[in-house]
Amino acid sequence: MSSLAEPPFYVLVSHRQPSAEPSIPTSSTLSHPTIEYHYADDAPHSLLPQFPGEHVIVLDCDPAHSVHANAKSLSSELAVTGLRVTDPPGAGVAHEQPNRNGKMYIVETMTNNQERAVEEHVSPQEALARFKQRNAILRQALEYPEPTHANGVVASESASV
Repeated sequence: MSSLAEPPFYVLVSHRQPSAEPSIPTSSTLSHPTIEYHYADDAPHSLLPQFPGEHVIVLDCDPAHSVHANAKSLSSELAVTGLRVTDPPGAGVAHEQPNRNGKMYIVETMTNNQERAVEEHVSPQEALARFKQRNAILRQALEYPEPTHANGVVASESASV
């Protein structure tokens, strides 16, 4: 009987911050999240945010099948727009421990900006630019659940276990 691989060892959050001006591109930052391990038989209420402003992201994965991982946000202010599973830079050190899940999981997120008061004097061009920017974000979030490999190719769902 073989032992299962460990949970993900490398986890990063890539947070895109949309700019207030549609003509300025969005910026992205990487951060290391605080990780808590919860399992299927744990009480679900323990996943809820414990204090105001806390963002909870659930990375649901089967370490034996890292391609089928997915991430969800339990915070109303933060949306998960994607999940990339790649080999980390300098991955050779991961082979020191045979059961370590040496893949790097990058959870892509975006803040759900609460709209400021409706601006009365918005030009049609600015309104159209905001509309296009928001539609691009929505398209990306709707296309997210398709698991992809590091090279961007959509993984096949037809593989049987």
